[in-house]
Amino acid sequence: MLEFKGGCHCGNISVVYKTTISAKDAVPRACQCSFCRKHATRALSDPSGHLAITITDPARLGRYQFGTKATEFLVCSTCGVYVSAYMPDGDRAYANVMANALHDPDAFGPGVATNYGSEDEAGKRERRRQKWTPVTLTVKN
Repeated sequence: MLEFKGGCHCGNISVVYKTTISAKDAVPRACQCSFCRKHATRALSDPSGHLAITITDPARLGRYQFGTKATEFLVCSTCGVYVSAYMPDGDRAYANVMANALHDPDAFGPGVATNYGSEDEAGKRERRRQKWTPVTLTVKN
């Protein structure tokens, strides 16, 4: 398994992304919703991998939600970096990670435009269960 590390600019949010997909073979997704377009996202995920997200100071974590509110968009409220979209799902959770938040973002190619605007909440949740990465979210403090 390959390992990529990263996080937000100030270090409050850190990530370790373990994946079976090499950086050159990864296909980052550039979601076309208004939130993702404003952040120029390049989302990565691997259902066979694992993502570990660690929050140092939970008071400096923004958990933005919009639309169906099925997902939390994890944004550092200190430095403003959007790191991951996180979906709790019962006793499990799934997430993606932004290539731009990894230490070597240039190792990954450009984002491929994706549009999920026609999906309802059930459809979004099912797609994320199938396509996103199992995640562990650890909050220190």
